[in-house]
This record gives sequence, C-alpha cells and structure tokens, in this order.
Amino acid sequence: MIRTVVTSGLATVTLAASTVVLARTSCDDLRANLKSPNARVREVAAATLGKTRCQDSVTPLAALARDADGKVRLAVVKALRELRDPAAVPALTTLLGDGLAPVREEAIDGLVDVYSERDRPPAVERLLGAFSDTIDTYRIPSDVRVDPAAVPALGRLLHDDVAAVRKTAAVALGVLRGQSARAELTAALQDPDPGVRAEVVTAMEKIGARAEGKALVPLLTDESGDVRSRTLHALGALGVREAGPALREAWESNRRKEWEQRILEPMARVRDPALRDVFLALVQDSDPQRRRFGIEGLARISEASLLPALKKDYQREGSEDLRLAYCFALALLGDRVFVDSIVLALPRRPAGLRCHDYLVELGPSFLPELTPYLQDPSADVRAALVDVIADMETPEALPAIEGLLNDANGNVVDRATLAVARLKRLTRVVR
Repeated sequence: MIRTVVTSGLATVTLAASTVVLARTSCDDLRANLKSPNARVREVAAATLGKTRCQDSVTPLAALARDADGKVRLAVVKALRELRDPAAVPALTTLLGDGLAPVREEAIDGLVDVYSERDRPPAVERLLGAFSDTIDTYRIPSDVRVDPAAVPALGRLLHDDVAAVRKTAAVALGVLRGQSARAELTAALQDPDPGVRAEVVTAMEKIGARAEGKALVPLLTDESGDVRSRTLHALGALGVREAGPALREAWESNRRKEWEQRILEPMARVRDPALRDVFLALVQDSDPQRRRFGIEGLARISEASLLPALKKDYQREGSEDLRLAYCFALALLGDRVFVDSIVLALPRRPAGLRCHDYLVELGPSFLPELTPYLQDPSADVRAALVDVIADMETPEALPAIEGLLNDANGNVVDRATLAVARLKRLTRVVR
C-alpha cells in the first residue's frame, strides 16, 4: 500500500514537472518566433505570449515596438498590456506615438493597467457605464510613481487627430495623476468633441488642478449635459471659489429636480462668502437635502460668528442625518468636541460614507481628536477610522495605526496593515 502511494506521488510530480517543462518550452518557442521573417508568425507569437502571460517576455516583445507590420505592433501592445509589467512602460510609451490609432489606444490603456490597482471593466460594463450619471473618480494612490516620460507623451495625445485617442488619453492622465500635463488639459477644454471635453474636466478634478479650476467655469453652459454635470462635480471637488457667481446663476435659473443636487453640492463646497444669503435661506428650507447643503455651505465660508446660531439649530434638529451635518459645521468652525458624533457614526450606512468624507475634509489638524478613537470599544469604529486616517495621507499618524497591527479583530488588523503600508510608501515618496 505504501509503495503504491509513493509510486502514485512520484507519477504526479513527474507529470507536473513535465507540464512545467512543456509550458517553458512553449514560451521559449513563442519568444523565438518573434524573430521570424514571417509577419503572421510574429503576430501570432506576440498574441499568444500575452494571452498565456509568459514571463520574461517584455524585452523580446518590446523589440517589435517599431515593427514594420501594423498587425504585429497591435499584437505586441496588447501582449504588453496583458503582462502588466512595469518593465514594459518604455515600450508602451514608444507605442503612444504609433501611426495606427488602435495601437495608440491600447498603449494608453496598457500604461494605465501597469500602474492601476484595479482591473479594467469588461466591454459590456464599460458600455453600460457610458450611459450612467456616475462619474468615475478612480485614480492611482498618490504614493505610486509614474515614469516621467509617460505623462508628457500622454499629454501630446490630447492633440491627436482621432477623438477616441484624445478621450482615452484624458482618462489616463486623470487616473495616473498627470500633474505635468495641466497646461495641455486646460487647452483641451476647448476640444470640439464633447466626450473629450467631459473626460478632460474629470481628469482635471482627479489631478487636483485647483489653480486652473477657473478655466472650467465657462463649461457650466456647455451644450453637452455630461460636460455640464462633470464640470459641476469638478468645481465642487476643486473648491473653485471663482465659480460662485456662475453657480448662483445656475441655481436661480434651473430648479429642476434632476439638477438640484448637482448644483447645490458644488455651491456648498466652493467657499464663496458671497453665497452666504443663499445658504441662510437653504437652512430654513423644508427640504432636508437643501438644508444639509445650506449647513455645509455656511460652515465652509468660515464665519465663526455663526457658531452660536448653528449650535442652537443643532439642538433643535430632529433629523439624525442633519445633526451630523451640524456636527461637521460646528467642528469646522472650531468646536472640536462635535467630532465625537461623526466618528461614532462611521459604521452606519449610508451616513458613514459622508462622515468619512467629513473627517477627511476636516484634515490632519484634527488627528489629536481622532487618534484616541483608534482604541474605541467598537471594532467597526476602529476599522473605519483607520481608513479615514489613511485617506488623510498623513505619515505622522503611522505610530497610532501601527498599534492596531495586533488588534483582537481581524478586520481591524487587515485595514491597519494596508494603511501602514500605504503611509510608509508615502513617507518614502515625500522624502
């Protein structure tokens, strides 16, 4: 019986070893075929290397980045994209200047895939997303360093003859935080294609182009509804104070329900003191959502004289959702004791998502008030607060979070582990 088991085990090991050898030989053969004088053979070899994810294939594939045959180059760029190997970045950057638009598009997506932490959605999902009002604000973490040659090359593609290439380049610049392409993005706000303009607006939001934000204001009257919607979102995210008058005009001339939140949210974020009367009126409105934007707007224009009145309104408010908005406002205006309610509401859904954003907006100066809650009896509070502090991207918080690496709750340990790794990478980047 023992002999049979041993023999069977040896057979399994031998079979596995044979499979590895065959796979290795197959990859070696494919790499050899990349040098074939027959273009079709090179094309098939490149395509198969990508699909089978053969390792150590970037260098031989990159050698064909300037192949005379367009089909070969397309197969090469697709293979490099499949491999998602940082070593492919120089070749992908070269392929951004290819004479074929499909190759340029694949090269753009390939660069994004190298640096991105998430998989590209399938084609059907992307198609459905094109008809969605949701704005994809994903961008790579700030501690990820992109090859210095990649961003300028992507910026040049904003002048491409093909609209689809320009649009894809704009998306990539946003995802990759293409700071050095600010001037090209600002110029591309005048692109004749509305799809390109929409992606450029969102790219400017993702890279945090606050100084260039006032260039977005004219797009509030763009002929494209998608461009107008993205512009409103970007103006709020960037806090473009110069947008205040145009936002007031948009609010006064367009009270349709589907646009109400899109207009009020950036109004409450741009911190324009001239909007004070609008916010005071909204606070008295019967609609809870309008009242929330009024509360947040008053807080962000930083009028400390409003503190007593807001405290009184907080005490009289029956809506828990609005009480959280008041807590944010009161904390922002200087009464930090109200942070308590925001932190303890973090595990609640959907209110916790907004509380997360409130705390991140309050910023690193509130860390002394926040770090004691890392010892809160609720594991859900501890875990959610770790995410908040990580999103503040403040390496000074490392010691407090490292204390949770031995937490009794597994979820807290997992969140803390990710946060510590992120903040350590950020520390290295800052240094």
